[in-house]
Amino acid sequence: MHHTKAKADIGLAKVISDLTIKGYIPCIPLSEHQPYDIVAIDKNGGAIKLQVKYAALKSNGTIEVRFRTSWADKNGTHIKHYLQEEFDFYAIYCPEKDVVLYVPNSPNCPKAIRFEKTANNQSCHVKWANDYLKLERESSETIRCTPEMVKT
Repeated sequence: MHHTKAKADIGLAKVISDLTIKGYIPCIPLSEHQPYDIVAIDKNGGAIKLQVKYAALKSNGTIEVRFRTSWADKNGTHIKHYLQEEFDFYAIYCPEKDVVLYVPNSPNCPKAIRFEKTANNQSCHVKWANDYLKLERESSETIRCTPEMVKT
């Protein structure tokens, strides 16, 4: 599937489903011009703004986190990089693993997240998918030296 809008719709539907299963109330903004795609209300009434992304699994067992949005109009193609204050988390749907990852929108946000072991068995400083399965206010980034697999 290549159509960007269809992928975005699938990603949003999967995130809504995942949030609901995890006990959040998903809310969609009235305007498409917000820097976030969905707001998750937690059990305490707190609001978490999420930017939804669809990321296909690469042949090396990783997904890439894109820190930008792009669009085209009569003036050409435009790219805008996200700011930290625009939303709280990326909610990234990986169709090959059928899983949603929640990555904090922070300066140390990983550029790649790994589902499968590395070819050289490196494990330290690798950002493993299992570390991003929960939507948590505190950073879920940890340095792990042993991989845990998600739907391998």
